[in-house]
Amino acid sequence: MPTLREIQLFELQMLKDVVKVCDDNNITYILSSGTLLGAVRHGGFIPWDDDIDIYMPLSDYKKFLKIAQRELGEKYFVQNYKTDKNYSEMWTQIRANGTTSMPVKAYKFDIHYGMCMDIFPAVGVCDAPKKKLKQKKALSLNRLLLHDAYAKAVNKPMNYKLKLIYAIPRCIRRMICKINEHRIMLDPMKYNQWAAVWYSMEVSVIQPKKILEKFTKIKFEDEYFNTFDDYDLYLKNVYGDYMTPPPENKRGGHTDELGNIIFDLHKDYSEYKKELSEKYDQNEKI
Repeated sequence: MPTLREIQLFELQMLKDVVKVCDDNNITYILSSGTLLGAVRHGGFIPWDDDIDIYMPLSDYKKFLKIAQRELGEKYFVQNYKTDKNYSEMWTQIRANGTTSMPVKAYKFDIHYGMCMDIFPAVGVCDAPKKKLKQKKALSLNRLLLHDAYAKAVNKPMNYKLKLIYAIPRCIRRMICKINEHRIMLDPMKYNQWAAVWYSMEVSVIQPKKILEKFTKIKFEDEYFNTFDDYDLYLKNVYGDYMTPPPENKRGGHTDELGNIIFDLHKDYSEYKKELSEKYDQNEKI
């Protein structure tokens, strides 16, 4: 099991590899969320954090997805619901092949669980209340349509509506999501507000357009990366008093409803899936 610092340094290299693709192809990326908070407050990773988050304006996000797999090569897998049939979110993760970042209880599910970093598209948020509501519902619907594998993993109770939805073949549900995207993925430059596509519109913090119009460089660990010029306003909107660390009992890396997470920088997740399947499935038979 790697140390937290070893995980951080591995993910730092992932960030550098992604940024090189962006710089070489004139694609805008933005250090964001806890990664940006760490840069401002700690000069690098938040000492107890273990992931990397970046945003891309929608047009850059689309451009990145067209070239990312080719440019990143066999070292990485570009994961979203269009490339990984059981992936359940509306943003993209870059996964490192030959590694593991997998919740223990996820061993039964056919999904790539290598070390990862998150890439969130920044999209426009409708100004008109009715259109904004439609956009919110579209995102909620897409997540619902894609989330059957996760729901089964955590033994989430399902009412008859969910059972009916999940009875629809997943390939058809994915097709509905693609059609529904036009209500979610709006050009942020055409609206007064924007947000990162996350779990839902309620969770995503809506930001003023001006934050997305000007950028600067900020030091994160040993290099400088792009971020918002007015990162102070962005961070206040997301975290409030962001320079005050949380109490010690609120600090910790990511946990998951699926159980403890296995990290391995040198062993492929598929090997852990096989080992866990042999261990737990045999116990179930007993």
